[in-house]
Amino acid sequence: MPDTQDTPPDRAPSLVSMAIRDGEVRVRALGLPRRYSLDVYHRLMAMSWTRLGLLSVGFFVAFNLGFAGLYRLNQAGLGSAPDAIRIPLFWEDFFFSIHTVATIGYGNVYPVSLPANIIVFVEITLGLIYFALATGLAFARFSRPTARFLFSRTALIREVGGVPTFMLRAANQRHNFVYSAQARLSLLIDDEVGGVRMRRFVDLPLLRASNPVFTLTWTIMHAITEDSPMRRWLEEPSLAADEEIIVILSGNDEISGQLIHGRWAYCRGDVHRSARFADIVSTTADGTRTIDYRRFHATIEDDAAITEWGE
Repeated sequence: MPDTQDTPPDRAPSLVSMAIRDGEVRVRALGLPRRYSLDVYHRLMAMSWTRLGLLSVGFFVAFNLGFAGLYRLNQAGLGSAPDAIRIPLFWEDFFFSIHTVATIGYGNVYPVSLPANIIVFVEITLGLIYFALATGLAFARFSRPTARFLFSRTALIREVGGVPTFMLRAANQRHNFVYSAQARLSLLIDDEVGGVRMRRFVDLPLLRASNPVFTLTWTIMHAITEDSPMRRWLEEPSLAADEEIIVILSGNDEISGQLIHGRWAYCRGDVHRSARFADIVSTTADGTRTIDYRRFHATIEDDAAITEWGE
């Protein structure tokens, strides 16, 4: 996903828009049972690699410090080889704990009492569980399918075949085959349902909602016909000030064979009615297709569009 865009100055983005752009839903849950608010596995899967790495290292150090303290309670429980390096006893116990949980077993320090052997047994058991969980979590994160879809930071409304058309640009930055790609466009609006004011999604039909092989770029378009939910964006722009457009793009990745997703959101202030997208696709002399991502988000002013569709 592209970096978070600046919010138009005339309004604040909704929770949905912020979640789609930032990839994080900022909600404080009140009244839920504690078991739902914990959800440790989901939190670990959603955590950044940096935070997860720091958490893992911190837990591992704390784990061994705790068992070092247990070994200190039985001061005569550990013996050491005659040629073992002499360091403070607590740190000797700490490094013995690391050697134990990592199943290294250098032999320079070893348990000689029943309590110490029991502590070793408990530590090895818990250590195996910890490493199994950490390995499984790392594999799950590495194997999770991810998309490298890029969406234009601005969308346009231009006339196509005599019909005003909403359009945005998307690209597959990996340039691999994404089979059976599907695009879905929804309008988030305030509406009255049964006399109650509600926020709801309205699907916007696309001129082409599927792409058999999404490899390079794709211009996703919705014709704003007389019965389109976006019609008031042209006729009564002030009534559409709080509306937002959500785009979801999905497809089957050629490499992993898994379904991947990308998403973005547009506020009304992100939509231009006086421009066109800059050309970015060209072909070199040897027939190589090129895409200039430096101009991917660029638009070019169109005087004709200003005259016909200006506010």
